[in-house]
Parts: sequence; C-alpha cells; structure tokens
Amino acid sequence: MRLNSLELKRKVLHILFGIVGFFLILNNILTPQIIFIILVLGILLSLICIKVQVPLISFFLNNFERKSEKQLPARAVIFATAGSLLVLQLFPRDIALASILILIFADPISHLIGKTFGKIKSPLDNRKNVEGHIAGALISSILAMFFVSPILALSGAIASMLFESLIIEIQKIELDDNLIIPLAAGTIMYVLKIWIL
Repeated sequence: MRLNSLELKRKVLHILFGIVGFFLILNNILTPQIIFIILVLGILLSLICIKVQVPLISFFLNNFERKSEKQLPARAVIFATAGSLLVLQLFPRDIALASILILIFADPISHLIGKTFGKIKSPLDNRKNVEGHIAGALISSILAMFFVSPILALSGAIASMLFESLIIEIQKIELDDNLIIPLAAGTIMYVLKIWIL
C-alpha cells in the first residue's frame, strides 16, 4: 500500500504538536483550565475559518487538512485537545499522561507502519492493517511505561488500537479517533489499576 504525502505530513505534524503539548502539560504550563480555553478558542477559530482566511491558521488548514473535513476545519486538533482535556480531568495524572502519550504515538505510528508495511487487513476495519495496529500499540505502550506499569501501558495501548478501529457514531456523527484513543486507553488503565492490580 502507498502512503500519500498529505497523510505523511499530517502524521508527522500530529506527533510534533503532540510532543510539544505533552511537555507543556508535563511541566504544568498547560493546565486543564488553559486547555479548556484553547479548546473553546479553537472551535471558534474553526468556525470562523469556514468563511474567512485567518493568516497562520489558514496556512495549516490549506496544507494539512483533508478535503473531507472542511465542514469543521482542524477537526483532528479539536478532538485531540478535547481528548487530552478529558483524560486529565477524569483520571489520575499518571494514567492521563500515559493516555496522552498513547494518543500522540499510537494512531500515527499505526497509520505509517500499516500503510508502508501492512499486508493483513484488520478484521475490525478493512481500511487498516494488523501490522500497523501492533506497531502502534507496541511503540506507544513503551512510551507510556514512563508513567504507568508495563501491564497498564500495554493494556491501554491495545485497547486504544481496538477502539480506534471501531466506527463510533452518536446521532450519525462519527467520533474522531483523537477523542476515542485517549479515553479508551485511560479507561482500561484506570479499571485495571483500581479493580485488578
């Protein structure tokens, strides 16, 4: 399978912005309150960008946005911000940070490896490959181990890859995987930590 240049640029940008955001959260520069304000402003800017070209924002939208996401520009960023905010509010800090790392790395690695080396189609979503899911889960779980135990990290990463393959809709609106991944990872890690480990 071939990896197109737009998707490669999107995945690299996802990882780079994710790392910057993660270190700002880790060092308490981005607090949940600030992330909430960024989320609200991001949604407003997104809606404005439907009608108006906003200088720096429009550059990123024109060069990194999929054509199918023009109804809500910067949709992936909005959902990643919302997912990060939710895990920070719902879970203990160690699990929240591990979930955010899984968000940053699992999906892009899964996509890049799956498109480049994938041969076996995922039984949950035929657009994706098993090899990509395995790579995304392994790499993101290794990074999550800096904050949680190996069992929690691997469980959270595997859960995120399984849920990422599912198409979840509410009122015929498909939920973005940038929201699903951290919530699935955080929920599984939290449940395991509280009830089993």
